Amino acid sequence: MCNDFELKKAFHAKQAAYDEMTKAREKMSILQQSMTQKYLETEKLQKEYDESRKKQDDEWQEYNDAQLKLKEQIGQKIVSVKECNVLEENFNLMAENPDEDPAKAEVYREGAELFATMAMQKMVERDNLIALKRSVSRPDNYASRQILATLKLARKEHADILEEYHNAKNEFTIKKQNFDRLNEKYNNLRNSDVGNNDESNTYTNRPERLEIDERLLVKAEVPEEYWNNCSIRRRVDGRIDIYYGGDDENSHGHVVIFDDKIEYARLPQAKNFIMV
Repeated sequence: MCNDFELKKAFHAKQAAYDEMTKAREKMSILQQSMTQKYLETEKLQKEYDESRKKQDDEWQEYNDAQLKLKEQIGQKIVSVKECNVLEENFNLMAENPDEDPAKAEVYREGAELFATMAMQKMVERDNLIALKRSVSRPDNYASRQILATLKLARKEHADILEEYHNAKNEFTIKKQNFDRLNEKYNNLRNSDVGNNDESNTYTNRPERLEIDERLLVKAEVPEEYWNNCSIRRRVDGRIDIYYGGDDENSHGHVVIFDDKIEYARLPQAKNFIMV
């Protein structure tokens, strides 16, 4: 049979372990929320970056098409200038041929002057096209580069939070294992104490179901919304167990009252809340 001091010592050790486990669970929950927010942020940035890159690619395609078209036009003007120069030269040679009729020679000279004028016009048009080609602004990549830099930073922050979350998850697992061990130790001591005081373990000495006592529920700090869904039982050692809440998705809350004081308290919580 254990003494009251050992039982209280085990209880306080268990409660301290429970508090540590709760803190670790809360830390893990906060990190999980931060991780989710950062993930949504990266998804939004990724969408913005994809849209910016598509716009940028379209602008580059338009720019390259315009440059190619101007290049072809410039090439055509250069060919036309060369053709006019060749024709000018041929007409000059025919005009200077001594065997030619003076009247024809004059026509050839006029033709040479015409092709020379045409060549000059083509050269002016070529130069204007070259100037236009050089004046077309290149697409700006700054916007997409800025979004990409922000996206990379957000991804790194998400990875850092994820690593911190896994560390917190491992810490919670250790804290939970410690609580389970101390809780089992406490229950063994308590059951040993009850067993030694109740060797016969008859039905009449089993926990007695009590009527709902609102005064007791207030003392046990049971939320009023659970008063219609609770069970109160008195053990043979005088402790009173109050179970409340609990359904398919949530485990029940549990309060132990001894000597009009709360000895143990556990709130209802989602059955799948503990992540392993």
